[in-house]
Amino acid sequence: MAEASRVSASRVLGRVYAGGYADILLEGELSGLSPQLRPFTTELVYGVLRWQERIDYVIRSFASVKPEKMEHRVLNALRLGVYQLLFLSGVPSHAAINESVELVRSLGRKKAGFVNGVLRKVGIEGSSVRFPDIEATPVRHIATFYSHPEWIVRRWVEMFGVEPTIELCKDNLVPPPKCLRVNSIKVPDAEGRLLLIEELSAVGFTVTPDSYSPDALVLAGRGRLMKADSNGLPDARYYFQDSASQLVSILLDPTPGSDVLDACAAPGGKSSHIAALMGNSGRLFALERNSARTGILEGTLLRLGVTIAVTVCADSELPLKLPPDAPHEFDSVLCDAPCSGLGVLGRAPDIKLRRVEADLGDLALRQKRLIENLSGYVAPGGTLVYSVCSNEPEESTEIIDAFLATHPGFIIENGAAHLSASCAPLVDERGFLRTYPHKARMDGFFAARLKRVE
Repeated sequence: MAEASRVSASRVLGRVYAGGYADILLEGELSGLSPQLRPFTTELVYGVLRWQERIDYVIRSFASVKPEKMEHRVLNALRLGVYQLLFLSGVPSHAAINESVELVRSLGRKKAGFVNGVLRKVGIEGSSVRFPDIEATPVRHIATFYSHPEWIVRRWVEMFGVEPTIELCKDNLVPPPKCLRVNSIKVPDAEGRLLLIEELSAVGFTVTPDSYSPDALVLAGRGRLMKADSNGLPDARYYFQDSASQLVSILLDPTPGSDVLDACAAPGGKSSHIAALMGNSGRLFALERNSARTGILEGTLLRLGVTIAVTVCADSELPLKLPPDAPHEFDSVLCDAPCSGLGVLGRAPDIKLRRVEADLGDLALRQKRLIENLSGYVAPGGTLVYSVCSNEPEESTEIIDAFLATHPGFIIENGAAHLSASCAPLVDERGFLRTYPHKARMDGFFAARLKRVE
């Protein structure tokens, strides 16, 4: 049966390397597999993507052809084989080798023999490969051994130092916690929350309240998720959302009955959380410029019982075309800007394949346009929260500093005043929310809460 998982994993990886997104492609592939095969298939896909730099270094050490010169199906087969041989102790070596060879059998005996030969060498000598020396070349060592692009490692070493960078990279190589947000629209009291915890425990999960977001529960184990209805829709009492992402909505601190604008709102996690924090009372305008993603946003809000939201397909970098009854200014505005995603590499390791350092400057231009445009919709005394799932300076502090330099009517508010006491270590000396995977086992986020004072 496991051979079907290997075939599926190879197919998904091939499409990811062609430019696709791993989570979307994997979801589609898993739908055609039996439940028994899905965990192993997922492990193979994400394992290879997390450890690709180290895997390729090992391949380079034993193959007569450089990885970048190999046919993609051959390279995929080698990557899958090396991952199983060196990282999955429960997989027999002969199975890892033979099934990887089968993946290229149709390409001819020569290529099948090549894969077989390389993997047999890796099976015998792979654990003794010598990696770049950490003392002589720390960036290259970390990039290779802990499997991150050199340009990212170089930046982090300059920002944090060698040891913190190692810890951050190590945490990015571990699957992040499975975290959900209890939907208070559907679960308004402690009794309902307790019942949800009991039901999740009964289907095989170990459930732990999160230390930072009061709405979050962390699940461990391989339980079976409950479905709400015969259509197979997820239970509307919860929404899977990392606790760092939840803290952004909590930082916004929207009040019941107020007018709130959420830009770049799809797929709807933060919008639905904002509505819940508002007690589903007031007006929430959720914007998304992509029409297909607007549909996803609408579906999320509908499923979770949000009744105060108006979804609008609009580009938040341009003057907004809102419904006639929308306010001209809002009590709270969330600018959850598109970014590099370098804070969520543990959750989406294929980001490492797509991002280059030049992207940071390009993204910063868009982020500046977004915050500039959206600031014009904040009412006097109102709040503007800017957030990104990245802690790179170009996307975080430099955006805020540039904005404040030209907008003296806004000031920074200390985020600690709007978060629980346990979040104090997550707020820096300037009042910004900063989360890191290696410090609090959550996604990496930056968020700034700004107030319009005039």
